[in-house]
Amino acid sequence: MKFKWIGSMLACFIVSMPAFSNITINIPANSFSESYAENVQVSGSVLASSFVAGNLEYVSPDKLFVYVPRSISTLNIILSSIDGRYTADAQIELTREQFGWVQLKIPTQYKSQFVKYFPDRLVAFAFADSEDMFGNYVQEVFPTSWGEPSGNDLTFYINSAGGNPNITFRNGEQELISKDCTILNDKYTRVFNHECEFNESSIPEKVIVTFSPEYESSGKNYIIWTLNGK
Repeated sequence: MKFKWIGSMLACFIVSMPAFSNITINIPANSFSESYAENVQVSGSVLASSFVAGNLEYVSPDKLFVYVPRSISTLNIILSSIDGRYTADAQIELTREQFGWVQLKIPTQYKSQFVKYFPDRLVAFAFADSEDMFGNYVQEVFPTSWGEPSGNDLTFYINSAGGNPNITFRNGEQELISKDCTILNDKYTRVFNHECEFNESSIPEKVIVTFSPEYESSGKNYIIWTLNGK
């Protein structure tokens, strides 16, 4: 019957919708620091964000989503605007049950300035301190989104003074892949100035990505968590 067919289609639609956790965390004010200045001269670190497109036109301090793939004790957040005017950081203690998609509420005192930024112009760097297989310090980087994420593809926002910034990694078949990053067309790029598209569906969970300023130069490694299969 027609009603059974519609019901079946609706059930399939509901099952196929992305599931977001109801975990919401209000970042404590004593774990958060921020600043806003009209005149700044700064340069950012290499990686500013592992970014996923969300459903917001402008950023909202109540709707920063972070994908925490496993149970961790401490989540670090660094917020950076492309023009360098707004910066913030937080260190958030998590319980063992607080993983998956987590919604963070930011206790900013600069809301009127905050909400003027587009999602790709005020970005979040979410990470946990970790070690690689050799015992060296490395950051595990988690996907972030303003509003509920609308896809799985990652975009890395980076700061590089090199002429050919690029990323290298091994795909699911262990082939070495190199991709160029593109310069951002923006008046002020004090904190990040390039973007690197990362849409590797063959990588199941996480991968070491090297960010380099030139083709033959050494780079910096990060453990990047993906959203593939989520």
